[in-house]
Amino acid sequence: MEALKVRFDEGLELARETVEFLENTLLIDRERAAPPELSAISGFDRLHEHINSLKDILCLFSNGHFECKLSQSGVTAGYIKALQSNIRHLTWQCHRVAAGDLRQRVDFMGELSNTFNRMIESLAEKNRIIEQKQEELAALAQDLRLEIKRKEEIESALRVSEAAYREKALRDSLTGLYNRGYFFEAVSREMENLKNRPDASFCLLLIDIDHFKNYNDTFGHLLGDQAIKTVTSAVGQALRKSDILARYGGEEFVVFLDQTSLVMGLAIAERIRGQVESQPNPAGPGAPPLTISVGLCCVENRLFQQGGSGAHLLAKALAQADAALYKAKNNGRNQVRFSVGLEALLPDFPCPRSPRSSSGPAGHRLRTRRETEAHLFN
Repeated sequence: MEALKVRFDEGLELARETVEFLENTLLIDRERAAPPELSAISGFDRLHEHINSLKDILCLFSNGHFECKLSQSGVTAGYIKALQSNIRHLTWQCHRVAAGDLRQRVDFMGELSNTFNRMIESLAEKNRIIEQKQEELAALAQDLRLEIKRKEEIESALRVSEAAYREKALRDSLTGLYNRGYFFEAVSREMENLKNRPDASFCLLLIDIDHFKNYNDTFGHLLGDQAIKTVTSAVGQALRKSDILARYGGEEFVVFLDQTSLVMGLAIAERIRGQVESQPNPAGPGAPPLTISVGLCCVENRLFQQGGSGAHLLAKALAQADAALYKAKNNGRNQVRFSVGLEALLPDFPCPRSPRSSSGPAGHRLRTRRETEAHLFN
């Protein structure tokens, strides 16, 4: 009896040590080897290894590693495998949500499922609002683009209209040539530029249709307008692209010939005169040919330093061309008369020696303005 009691007490002590060891296995992080007396118990080492394996799996789960494979079987292992499967599926659903799929729902994890589903529904509502705002912004952007395009079209039309009105204001309505105002502005500006060119020279032509008042009285104003257009076309055909032709007023025209010497200017003026004379008369075959008188003024480069502003120089040159035109008309019309324009700016200047005078140094003398005019126009 006593021996049985001793064995029973020893068994209780061994059971107490077993429970204490297994409890420490679950509570203590590090692994401990089983004492020999416990290892001697049948199946103890297998149980000890099983508990350590489950503890390692749970440790991995707690660190977010759910990819490990669980080799154990049984109810406890089944629960852990189910938890692992649910968490891995939830992770996949989170990836789908991150990719924009807001249809995901969870129904297998209790309160976590409810929280997840509410989060997805909230995200879906916010996404719907964002999409609605994006559609509204896209519509506003389209309206804005249309409004910008409409304003650009209006501005373009206004620019075209403004340019057309500006051009119309600069043009003569009958001939389409530049008018007198534009001619003065453009040529005055050009003369300011010529001051800085040492080789600058230009010619001005004043053109008048001969006997135009009689033409109007004889054939009427409609044919008179046609005659002006005929002369306009003929003069334009005889000019260069760089020349500026304008209607000066009534039956008069003015031409600016840039970089043109007296000889070149006379050739161009004569070409214009011949071109006009060769045109058919709008009044018909029996009518006399249209003719013009041309007054030419040529201004050479040395005068630009003494002629004042471009507008002043232009006015002086036009006065000289007008004087030359007056001579052409008085001498029978249908001809070209010229002035070199010097007397417009200088009261006296050197001229070639006159056979009747040898006074002055080197066989030259200073001619007066009146003498020069007589020399040039007679």
